[in-house]
Amino acid sequence: MSTERLRDELLRLLLDDRAGAAAALAPRMLADPWSLTPEVRWCLLYLLRGVRCLAAGRRLLEPGTLLHFVAHEVEESRQRTAAMDLVWYEVARELPGHWLRRYEDTDVRYSLEELHRLNLLLARLWVSERNRIRAMDPPLLPHYLRPDRRRRGRAALPR
Repeated sequence: MSTERLRDELLRLLLDDRAGAAAALAPRMLADPWSLTPEVRWCLLYLLRGVRCLAAGRRLLEPGTLLHFVAHEVEESRQRTAAMDLVWYEVARELPGHWLRRYEDTDVRYSLEELHRLNLLLARLWVSERNRIRAMDPPLLPHYLRPDRRRRGRAALPR
């Protein structure tokens, strides 16, 4: 695959909402990672790390580009939620048949085909999560409206 075609495919993964959920969730992860569940964050993290890996392999991470920005900012964002995410990761990787085990056991983590699969998985996870939030009684308030945010500097975790 040519470098230009790969760049186009990676940008499509990040910007085209018809390709999956990364177009909606990547900006949210970078701006407010606490508004996503650990499972959604991990799936998105693997997807964005894969984008970074493929882009770096073809020298597509020129400063000032979207690919460069995402590659650097996603790790900083991930560090804000690392403690909670590690707990989720330890539990999820022990579950038989969980997508995390399948992903970690494969040798093609950073292929374009695998990134497309992760983007579709991310969309399914996000639909499930939105349905769960809607079903809560009372519904979960958006992050910026939660009262605990002002006191602790971040959103309160759902009970």
